[in-house]
Amino acid sequence: MERSLFCPICLNELKDPLRTLKCKHVFCGYCIKKWLQVKASCPMDRNTVVIKDLLPLYSYSDERPTSPIIENLLEYNGIYFHPNRIRNMCFSSGKPAKCTALHVAARQGNLEICQLLVSKGATVDALDSENRTALHFAAFRGNLEICQLLVSKGATVDALDLKNRTALHVAAFKGNLEICQLLVSKGATVDALNSEKWTALHFAAFNGNLEICQLLLSKGATVDALDLENWTALHFAAFKGNLEICQLLVSKGATVDALDLKNRTAV
Repeated sequence: MERSLFCPICLNELKDPLRTLKCKHVFCGYCIKKWLQVKASCPMDRNTVVIKDLLPLYSYSDERPTSPIIENLLEYNGIYFHPNRIRNMCFSSGKPAKCTALHVAARQGNLEICQLLVSKGATVDALDSENRTALHFAAFRGNLEICQLLVSKGATVDALDLKNRTALHVAAFKGNLEICQLLVSKGATVDALNSEKWTALHFAAFNGNLEICQLLLSKGATVDALDLENWTALHFAAFKGNLEICQLLVSKGATVDALDLKNRTAV
């Protein structure tokens, strides 16, 4: 069965893929080489990586879903997506995660089943084994109606998964403006930090979503928030070459000469 593979840096289908030697994450060859020219670490887990550590990804077998490469591609951030395999939907380390029927329905984008389950008393804030709620999955799927349903039934908008990601982090990463608007209107913390100290603004700037950046800043997002490597949203926008977002951030007071841990500015 055919698989879809996406680069976590550019969010497009993998082209000339390369994987890291130790952590085995996979990226477009051009993207990861460009990244490593600026940061000598893996974009996924911040392990030290240099260009000589990159290996070509030739192929992998559909009969080996738990190989080290596949395990690392199953991260729920969108590198790997196989819509017809529920068991792949809820894992990040090669082992099936415990999840409820509501998690499954939300991840599959099935509004009618979500409505049925909620009407029968399903716990909207139930956690899978990685602390993800159905709202996390609905935000990842980009299904506004399911997000609206879950929030209307009392879903906690700031629920944290094991990597401290909220649904707003996920929606900003996926570039879904309407879901970001919904979550913010329901009290989502715009400056919530994930385990890498990324805010939703970091995700939006990294992925080049101007409208989400505008929304978050209008709701009080800290323009100079620092991640673990002291990168601001401006660092990411500059790294991705997004002039409009750079202009927006500067107009909102971004410090143009802010230094990261290696004493580098955004430009």
